[in-house]
Amino acid sequence: MLETIQNVVGENGLKSILNYAHLEKYIDNFPPDNDLLEVPAADLHNARLSLIELFGQRGTRGLELRVGREMIRLFLKKRAGVTGILEVVGHLFPESKRMRIGLEKFMEQMEQRHPSPVIPRLELQEKKDYFLLIDRDFLGSEGVASLEPVCNVYVGMLQHLMERATGHSHEVEEIECRAVGHPADVFKITKARKGRSSYRR
Repeated sequence: MLETIQNVVGENGLKSILNYAHLEKYIDNFPPDNDLLEVPAADLHNARLSLIELFGQRGTRGLELRVGREMIRLFLKKRAGVTGILEVVGHLFPESKRMRIGLEKFMEQMEQRHPSPVIPRLELQEKKDYFLLIDRDFLGSEGVASLEPVCNVYVGMLQHLMERATGHSHEVEEIECRAVGHPADVFKITKARKGRSSYRR
């Protein structure tokens, strides 16, 4: 994740954020990309609070969306197997099926990379016009109290995933968040492409 933030804000920008958050230990010392969660939750929360203090709520949201999109871009770049599946289904299935397969692969990777004691951690529900992705143990909302949803990185990840799976932009919105007091983080992914009033196969 630190590499991703650096790609968005630059090397000096990341150093400033880490210094402000008293996380100097990560400067020029990124955790390995080994599919394990190497950064403690407390450090991630400190980094996010520092972003809010530096950029404000609105600025932080925009930055986190960009970070989420970049995280998925880098993930797919480094894992040709997942990318290949998305490319194959892009030629074989209608758009709603491509969205579902993309979301299912995303959930598989989340379970593998970040094992959770909560069972089931992730759930996917399909409605007529949208999908609901439910995450009951996302680190980004753990121990956070807020008046509005905070999982902007997650939203950015799903936005870019849907673009890669379908070739088009789809609306992604966090409609429930543990930081607000809900039991899970719930993301609504609309089947209609952005700018269309209804979904058509």
